Amino acid sequence: MKKIFVNVNNARKGEYKKVIEEIAKTKKCPFCKENFKYHKKPVYKKMGGWFLTNNSWPYKNSKNHLIILGNNHKENFNELTVKDFKDISFLTNWAIKNFKIKGGGLAMRFGDTNFTGASVAHIHFHIISPKINKKTKRARPVSFPIG
Repeated sequence: MKKIFVNVNNARKGEYKKVIEEIAKTKKCPFCKENFKYHKKPVYKKMGGWFLTNNSWPYKNSKNHLIILGNNHKENFNELTVKDFKDISFLTNWAIKNFKIKGGGLAMRFGDTNFTGASVAHIHFHIISPKINKKTKRARPVSFPIG
């Protein structure tokens, strides 16, 4: 069975979908270190085999949308080690402190993209903090789709 690294059906529209369609033609994982050329944002911090950067296509209503990516391809939750979680925790705490994030969410998807709704099969973590509605002083909802 041929390995599929990106799921075009799950890609949002516009520029992002076009990029995912281009990546799909390569039949390579865009988040693996040796193929990491589509992402144009700076890397803020590294820890172990993981690094922190901005999401190139942040979700609507997000004030901060950072992602933590691993150098090595992993798709399933059971592939993550205690060391991975320590590195991810370090990067998450660093981001919260350095971006002055007052609240938000840490999210990830794992496994088959037909179930997760992810456009890239490579496990990655999203650090998302919402924009605040100036009138109501409440957070604007940020949708993190699964499925």
